Amino acid sequence: MTRTFLAWGTALILFGSFNCWADEFVFEVNSPKFKITIPNMPPMRMDIHPMNASHPHLRFLGSDGPYAVSVITPAAAAGMTALECASSTVRSLKARPGVPQSSQIYRARINDNTFVAIYASPLGGVVQLNAHVLSGVGGTHCIEVHASKMSTSDDDLAPWLEGFSKASIEPN
Repeated sequence: MTRTFLAWGTALILFGSFNCWADEFVFEVNSPKFKITIPNMPPMRMDIHPMNASHPHLRFLGSDGPYAVSVITPAAAAGMTALECASSTVRSLKARPGVPQSSQIYRARINDNTFVAIYASPLGGVVQLNAHVLSGVGGTHCIEVHASKMSTSDDDLAPWLEGFSKASIEPN
């Protein structure tokens, strides 16, 4: 498998060759240092979020076809754990547009550092599959990776759930 590294902003972006688009999304952030891995999500170019200058916690944004990913790193209260960061983000989801009631959000602990919240939002003739991969790093920042996919087929749901069951955010 061919891989190429490209430095972009404060991150290292991993692109795969055309024949490995189905591999996984991998993205490394240098400050704070962490690595995101999402299987069954295509690698994509991540740019500095367009609102980063006025909202520095909005870090990176990328898209590829029906997929989109944003990386958000709000400051954490001193010493917050990954679980505390994840819990805080999940509680805040209910105030966001398009997020269903809490009972319709699948929540899981993937490992000691990674948690997910997954739901679907109907949008006219399509469904937006949403996943929030959540963690904390260094007791200074919470991490939220919001991934979405526009879907027109029920066949998209199983691979979406499977990919996020193996997602990870790890300190680097």
